[in-house]
Amino acid sequence: LIPLTEGDVLFRIDPIPYQATVDQLKAQLADTTQNVERLKASADAANATVAKTEADIDLAKADQDTAAASVTAAEAALQEAKGKKDKAVAVAADLEVQVHVARREYDRLTSLLEKNAVSQSEVDVAKIQITRLENQLTTAQIDARVADDTIARSQADVNAAKAGALAADLRVRQLVETELPRVRAKAREAELLANSMIGDEHTSVAAVRAQLEKAEFDLEQTTVRAPSDGFVVGMTLRPGQRVASFPVRSWMSFVPTESTTLAVGIPQYALRHVQPGQQVEVTLKLYPGRVLSATVHEVAYVNTQGQLQPSGTVAPAPGADQEVVPFGVRLRLDEEADIDVASLPGGAVGTAAVYTDKMRASHVIRRVMIRMEAWMNYII
Repeated sequence: LIPLTEGDVLFRIDPIPYQATVDQLKAQLADTTQNVERLKASADAANATVAKTEADIDLAKADQDTAAASVTAAEAALQEAKGKKDKAVAVAADLEVQVHVARREYDRLTSLLEKNAVSQSEVDVAKIQITRLENQLTTAQIDARVADDTIARSQADVNAAKAGALAADLRVRQLVETELPRVRAKAREAELLANSMIGDEHTSVAAVRAQLEKAEFDLEQTTVRAPSDGFVVGMTLRPGQRVASFPVRSWMSFVPTESTTLAVGIPQYALRHVQPGQQVEVTLKLYPGRVLSATVHEVAYVNTQGQLQPSGTVAPAPGADQEVVPFGVRLRLDEEADIDVASLPGGAVGTAAVYTDKMRASHVIRRVMIRMEAWMNYII
């Protein structure tokens, strides 16, 4: 048997798949950490989009006001053009009357000229008056036609201005009722993703870091070490064999040497007299002819009959034929025993005599008996 100290390697499990998991999670952690920065950038971009949309709304409202002013101006121009047409038509109508009157006057003067009732100059003046009025009538008729063209253009301008105002109204409504709520919701979602924190760390990073810690723990556990000082017995593990973390079978038995206990079974009828600190004499099969001195260290006030296994059945009640199981009493060897309890092999047996405060007269007899048994250990 090879003595082992706490931390010595017992065996190693192939670490390649566990190391691969650790490497994968390290890469994932780095990517997740960078993704947090991307989430923050996305949140900033989403907030910038919200600000731009709000600026677009202000600009669209300004365009809306401009379009409304254009409609007002175009309608005013239309009304002005209609006023000019009405004036031109009225002037033309008046001139037509004047032309008709002037022609009648010219005809009258022409007939009087034939009778030498008027002079030629009066007839010429009437002719000039007709020409002047006809020219004015032509000008008035041209002004009326120009006014019609102006009215048509003004009406087109009004229609265009109204269409622009309607488009501006629709743009403002779309931005306010649809676009702004959408970008605000997207910005809120981006902020929630970017600010999902546990303490000072993002939740996604914390989740991957926890997985990495578990993977590193699993990798560390591929090296199985001695839990304490001791030695291995019954080892059947060989390279290439498969081990599992559930108790199907045991590949080795580890015996700790740091917690060896020397105990004696005391019948239940005598346990009432046993107290810690009482003197004890012990003889062991391993050390024939020797009587070791010890003291009672502690009493274990429970035995196997005091245990119940959890199950779905009712525990059986104790019967009259039930075996009486002794209680364990832990002993501490005195310094003069010159035997280290830790050096005793597990399963070593012997006899112990506890000298209680009762029946002191029998102590001498019991001491003789324990010594006789110590010598009988040479042959039995």
